[in-house]
Amino acid sequence: MITLKADARQLLYNAKFSYLTANYVSGVSAIVVVNSTAFVTDDYVLLGELGSETSEVMKVQSVASATNTITFTGTTKFSHSQDTKATILKYNQVRFFHTNVATFSATNPIDAYMDLDPTNYYTKIYDTTNISGFGWFIFYNATTLKATTPSNAIPYAGFEESSVKEIFDMFFSLLNNKELKLIDNEDAFKWLNEAYSIAKNELNLVNQNYNVPDEQYFTTVSGTAETDLPSDFSDLLSVHDEDGDEVGFIELKDIANYNETGSSSSPKYYIRGKKIGISPIPTDSTTIYHIYYKSKSAELTSYYDSIDLPDNNFYPLVDHMMYRASQKLDKSQPEKHEAAFMNGINRMKVSSVKQDANLDSWSIDSRANV
Repeated sequence: MITLKADARQLLYNAKFSYLTANYVSGVSAIVVVNSTAFVTDDYVLLGELGSETSEVMKVQSVASATNTITFTGTTKFSHSQDTKATILKYNQVRFFHTNVATFSATNPIDAYMDLDPTNYYTKIYDTTNISGFGWFIFYNATTLKATTPSNAIPYAGFEESSVKEIFDMFFSLLNNKELKLIDNEDAFKWLNEAYSIAKNELNLVNQNYNVPDEQYFTTVSGTAETDLPSDFSDLLSVHDEDGDEVGFIELKDIANYNETGSSSSPKYYIRGKKIGISPIPTDSTTIYHIYYKSKSAELTSYYDSIDLPDNNFYPLVDHMMYRASQKLDKSQPEKHEAAFMNGINRMKVSSVKQDANLDSWSIDSRANV
């Protein structure tokens, strides 16, 4: 039996809210808030904090702006004290789906739409039919009939240890309940992407091969010197012409003169920002150049994305996320987390500087003067 969970905390991001102006016992159908401007008929309202045992979701029947009174379509189950938070929810239900592959399809729902569980961060369902494949969920508004885009794929076989989901679980487990209310997935994605970028850039300094994609090529255009480099370009390793001969490098300061005096049979390349240029300026549209380059980190956008670092060195990324979280939460000594992160990165650089089996050797360069 597989348990699927939909995290409702994402529905609270940038959600508008107000506070109760008085204490209310259970069984009331109307409340007064500090400011009712954002509330409208047919809205859904979360009374209390998500994850509290007395929190509940109510539907708005009417709003009296003059008195800031909100009337619900039903009565409350729990009592709520003054200053209880009342948050507008755009969606009040969730539905889960199953697919055999990691591509969403709404043709196989696991169950009907179910109300959000406000007493828990997660609304859960148990799939007693499928044992493999992928799970999905969407949030749904039972009044407007509008739904969110589908969630990320949830593999029934479990997430890889290097997946974003597992990294997030490690990170959020280090925060207490109060802190969890102040940190959302958008924060976590930003901080994890920053940490991943730092780790990849540091690795590129010591390992010339790990982050190298397949060989790329570009074809010259007559009269055009520069061509866009791939979007994930970090550092160039080599440039060869179509005969396999290495193309030499030229400094930017020397280009103007070389365009005038250089020979088309001895072209050289240069790098300017996100472009690679050929000098002298090509006069044909047929010459092909092949390049190898080190790539920068790809943006992590899904729980299912995997972090690619050698020797399981993705664990220290959590330390950088804690460093950023400590700054936002105003916790003392956030720098201790960044120090732990950099220690982990330095260990990665030492262990990953060389991965092949060839023995190191030194010899006199053939170009040396003797």
